[in-house]
Amino acid sequence: MIGLSLVAALGYGLSDLIGGRAARILDPRLVALVSQVCATIIACALLVSPIGAGSPTAHDLVWGAGAGLGAAAGNILIYRGIARHSAVSVAPVSGVTAVAIPVLVDLVTGVVPTVLQAVGLALALPAIWLVSGGGRGISRAALLIGSGAGAGFGMQFTCLGQTSPNAGLAPLALAQTVSVITLIAAVGFAGAAARRATVRGIRDAAAAGLLAGVATVAFQFAVRLGAAGIAAAVTSMYPAVTVLAAAGFERQSITPRAGVGLGLCVVVLVLIAT
Repeated sequence: MIGLSLVAALGYGLSDLIGGRAARILDPRLVALVSQVCATIIACALLVSPIGAGSPTAHDLVWGAGAGLGAAAGNILIYRGIARHSAVSVAPVSGVTAVAIPVLVDLVTGVVPTVLQAVGLALALPAIWLVSGGGRGISRAALLIGSGAGAGFGMQFTCLGQTSPNAGLAPLALAQTVSVITLIAAVGFAGAAARRATVRGIRDAAAAGLLAGVATVAFQFAVRLGAAGIAAAVTSMYPAVTVLAAAGFERQSITPRAGVGLGLCVVVLVLIAT
């Protein structure tokens, strides 16, 4: 489970950075649409393969649809936030919110972690927050849009975590389809300006979608193997990947606080994996 969750974190972290770069050229709604179309192709292709087979119930499909709505909102907001502000500020804020929702749902529904896992979960929030520099230098707008994106992703993680082990990838494929339909409506409502595209922007948006698609499939299989809250906590370490990638590829600086946060993320992963 931990390995798959780490794959999900890596995919989401890189996807956010690349998608945010595309959103500096294209409207974030169009970036999210192109991204989710690519992710949907991956989910549907795996659905008809042996690893995606299952027997979903109506309950599973309802949760899948809910996950799609969360994914649509989260993708629009994270790409808009990174494009207008910075990956170093927005991504960690989204991660804090994204991890809190499924963990709270697990606790309410009676899923009890081990002592070490509980310590790891408790440290996850400050770890992700420190990655952002401990809140220093974050504008109110970045805080709000990052929190909104995290709420969308938290809803996605929670809904996917409620599907049954026998459902296969049908709930995920439905989630991606609902997300695409929602984003088509959002782009259409925005008008012609939102549909203006460039080759580079579409290319980056597609790359972000392929990474997000792999990440979502990995997360879906991770929750099949363990508690959704724990899988979400590890997956929500994706801001660390975004911050490191931003530092490496876009020369965005990492503060000492962020460095401490990155180290604490490693501690969290070790504790949750025990």
